[in-house]
Amino acid sequence: MLRDHPIESYKIAISNLRKGLSIAINEECSCFYLLYISSGRGTLITQGRQLKAKGGKSYFLPGAGLLTSASSDLLSVHILSWPKENDVLSRFLSGELADQAPAKMVPLWEELRKWNKEKSISAKCRFQAHLWNMLSYLTDEGEVDRIEEAVELIRNSLSRPLTVAELASKANMSPAAFSRAFRKRTGMTPKEFLNKERMKAAKKLMLQKKGITTKDVAMQVGLQDEFYFSRLFKSKEGLPPSVFMQRAKERIAVVSQLFLQDHLLSMGIQPVAAPSYPTVYPASGGVPSYLQKELEGTMLLNAEKPFQPEDILMTQPDRIIKTPLHNHRLQNVLLSQQGNVHHMPLKLNWRHYLYEIASMLGCESRAECIDKDIHCLECKVRDELCPFTKKGRWAVIWIRQGEIRLYGQGGHALLDLLFQSLGFQPHPDLHAEGYRSVSLKEVAELNPDKLLILWSHERDVWRAAHTPEWNRIRAVQTGEVYYPESHEWDPWGPIGRKKLLEEFKGNLLDAKLKA
Repeated sequence: MLRDHPIESYKIAISNLRKGLSIAINEECSCFYLLYISSGRGTLITQGRQLKAKGGKSYFLPGAGLLTSASSDLLSVHILSWPKENDVLSRFLSGELADQAPAKMVPLWEELRKWNKEKSISAKCRFQAHLWNMLSYLTDEGEVDRIEEAVELIRNSLSRPLTVAELASKANMSPAAFSRAFRKRTGMTPKEFLNKERMKAAKKLMLQKKGITTKDVAMQVGLQDEFYFSRLFKSKEGLPPSVFMQRAKERIAVVSQLFLQDHLLSMGIQPVAAPSYPTVYPASGGVPSYLQKELEGTMLLNAEKPFQPEDILMTQPDRIIKTPLHNHRLQNVLLSQQGNVHHMPLKLNWRHYLYEIASMLGCESRAECIDKDIHCLECKVRDELCPFTKKGRWAVIWIRQGEIRLYGQGGHALLDLLFQSLGFQPHPDLHAEGYRSVSLKEVAELNPDKLLILWSHERDVWRAAHTPEWNRIRAVQTGEVYYPESHEWDPWGPIGRKKLLEEFKGNLLDAKLKA
């Protein structure tokens, strides 16, 4: 029953966000919130997680959240909130909520809004009825729990895959209803999902099991015919299994806090082990999304913690590329392996990493081609942006929780790219290299004509933008603040650098921060 809360305690709102704009939700954490995305796409940050927000999805927020639009059209969200005191709904919403089509859900939300405004007993009853009806759709076990269980069953039984009929029976659904629910949940048919998981498992086997044959791989992913497996692999991955295995012919492990796997992949070599940052890139397995597919099969080592020698040696590397680690931690791989370790000092330029790795592997000509291609792309972008970058003095900041970092004119791959390769004009009073922790008052005193905000979470930018000091910055007053989606900007490797450059112009020009 909802008698513990007056109907007036339930607040309903609709918010429409243009691309790049954000809305902070439940900052004081005094209420529960239920969100429904009726159109568009974006991201929702809550409780330290970054979730993909898209049409048809619902989210329950017991704490604070920040919703940001990434849609060329509007991102539309319906919002229901209620006080935490005497709450009776949260226990129904604490699990994963079912995806439901806007055609079904939007009319329910509209009815809730309509009856929420009325004061009569009849209106209160109708409000309750529509609310419980909506909750019944969002908590439908057939749409959530049973499909999630089926997904895990498929992943855990690749060597003897279950038929659709068997999966449907376990979910207590008809095969047709199960297939429809499965496709709505995953975007794929059960067979398509099975084959996708087979290919991921096959790549892991081919990289991690030294000397394994194509026939053994096929058998272990549930395919008796190795020739059919080879055809399937080529159709899904674009190359035969034999060619894929050549990518790791020399088994290389990367023990570094830099994504040196980017350099290796650009030269057609996939490492058997490489660093990852699970809390920085939670949605793509700990690496930037543009490397996720390329690294399927690689053992990803958590670079946020000390590397464990047994994790590295488990991959049976022929060679280990190792750079100095943060805090000067001593992390020898194992004394027995030191002869196979290539110790690489930290470098100031991404090309220095590329050429040293290429020299180690005998791929110097390939590195020269990569370098030339990137240089040509930099010149192209520089020419396209010249009228824009030449006007005004730029400053670059990173707004973090409890800290603002003001960057200098160089000493970092991205700053060198901006101020040297792409022709941005740095503010003359910026320090030479690195960054300094500053206040917004100090940024205002610098008086930049244009301000570029990088790597910052929306919640931190939102907080900074709602302070008196923010409005004293010249770039804010003239509307010359740019806040591009830079979370994955990593120009230290050729793949990341190329992706950044290909998207840079449109990303930057569309990212003017609105007051």
